[in-house]
Amino acid sequence: MSIHNYNEVDILYTLMSYVNVSSSQDMYYAIAHTILTYLEKIPDISINDLADLCYTSPATISRFCKDLNCKSFANFKHEIAIALEIAKDEIHLDPYDESETLKNPQHIVDKIYNETIESLQMVHQSINIHEIDKICHMIHTAKKVHMIGYQFNKIIANDFQMKMLKLRKFIYAFVERGDEIQRLDMIDDESLVIIITVRARQQLMNSLIEKIYEHHPQILLITMNKEYQNDKVDYIYCIDGTESHYSESSMQGTINFLSLLDLIYVRYGLLYRK
Repeated sequence: MSIHNYNEVDILYTLMSYVNVSSSQDMYYAIAHTILTYLEKIPDISINDLADLCYTSPATISRFCKDLNCKSFANFKHEIAIALEIAKDEIHLDPYDESETLKNPQHIVDKIYNETIESLQMVHQSINIHEIDKICHMIHTAKKVHMIGYQFNKIIANDFQMKMLKLRKFIYAFVERGDEIQRLDMIDDESLVIIITVRARQQLMNSLIEKIYEHHPQILLITMNKEYQNDKVDYIYCIDGTESHYSESSMQGTINFLSLLDLIYVRYGLLYRK
């Protein structure tokens, strides 16, 4: 998948977030719902026509796009077009797996679960408890902790936030698209910023870290990308594991991260319970 910037990574996810968490009486809910309903038409629609569909004004549509961290309506449509183009090849099994699945649908069940188990076993074998303790110590000593993730990792961050709250450690979890940029004023030199990213794509991460670094927090990056390096990051924690090559969405990686954060949560509770 070709990644252009962090906006294009999250555009569809964030539109769904508006629908999932906003009141149906909210105008932005109505706009997001309309866009998702007519998704295939959006790259070619005019701002006036979309405004008519949403029973609102072009100015409100323009504000909605900026709230999504898009520079303009044209930029928003471009991102939707890229997301739809990527989605055309969302599932692409190799010829052997395609053939086997046609002959025996159980084949795809075995493939997905065997790969997930294998990937988790790799993560298990790569984990050093002393490194987990270091992460727990960083979380414990930081006066403020901020978590940043993209797509499903936002849900994982939300889950971790709730579990840590029960251990009396409050964590900010940026769950809306662009929050990590718009809310940088919350981050300071007494903060720890935890970025969770399966692939840690160079362009995406470098841009984000550059902006965060200006506020002088500690930065912890958790990833499966062993190639990624950045001297502005205080600690890069890399886990083993495989990721599916036949989907544009993360599969094994999300399960790996969920299990890792569960481990950090339990270890933190054992070390610092009150």
